[in-house]
Amino acid sequence: MKNSLLLLFFAALLASCSNSKKTPSGFEFTVLRKGDGVKVDSGKYLVMNLVFKDGKDSVWNDSRKNDFPSVIQMQGTVPAGDAVLEVVKMLTKGDSVSFKVSAKKLFENTFHQPIPPKVDTAQFFTFLIGVNDVLNEEQIKKLQQELVAKQNEKMMREQELQLAKDTVAIDDYLKAKNITAIKTKSGLRYVVTKEGKGMNAKLGEVAKVNYSGYLLNGKYFDSSIEADAKKNNVFMEGRPYAPYDVEIGGYPPVIQGWVEILQLMNKGSKVQVYIPSTLAYGSQRRSEVIVENSILVFDMEIVDIVAKK
Repeated sequence: MKNSLLLLFFAALLASCSNSKKTPSGFEFTVLRKGDGVKVDSGKYLVMNLVFKDGKDSVWNDSRKNDFPSVIQMQGTVPAGDAVLEVVKMLTKGDSVSFKVSAKKLFENTFHQPIPPKVDTAQFFTFLIGVNDVLNEEQIKKLQQELVAKQNEKMMREQELQLAKDTVAIDDYLKAKNITAIKTKSGLRYVVTKEGKGMNAKLGEVAKVNYSGYLLNGKYFDSSIEADAKKNNVFMEGRPYAPYDVEIGGYPPVIQGWVEILQLMNKGSKVQVYIPSTLAYGSQRRSEVIVENSILVFDMEIVDIVAKK
């Protein structure tokens, strides 16, 4: 039994040695799987899976979990000392390799930036690279277009699902609070608390808006009214408290929920509006209060509507 184990060990050792290669500068890497062996011409693109992790096995990047693969254009020459590009230069379609690079060399010669704080300069980063395809200029552009289209489709599906969740949450909240709100096709819910006068605000006009913003749980995150800001613990010393000028549909941009509700208001009107996350900041985290997929509530008043100067 011991002899069998020894034979297996030496067989694995010999296999690893036979799969070991070196770049022209002497940098060593291991071939895990051999590809077609056809040299990749300068200017072509390698479409790859790329994983690299630090000495503590913390993964810094894994392209397999991203919507887009890693793509590197084959260069005619490789910058001196760049071990990663040295290895890539020797790869062909179907190759899979692994290698280790010291943190010092990686950040100096590949990333061209200082080593981040708390990163052990003596540690080694492990790279795993698999070349899935080799494409020319026209093919890589087509691939990018296909990937962008797929990503857009994915985002649309995710937004539709999130909107459905948000709508249920808002409607359940309104029902529990016995609030009757007006509904829009986009998913907005709003209550007119004071009627205004005149025509509704239009795209391109500037609405002067007083507002206070909070979540469904009552947690405030902002207000243009000093008294409300102090009352709800969002007061900021030195910030001007006055109606906020919004060029509707213009710059600087505001969330889509605001663009819509302002066009449903006129001078002097007040509303309480419930904005689904898909019409607010979506999956972006904006602060400790406005986390990913937050439904926002605003008490809003249009103080005045003026033409853009």
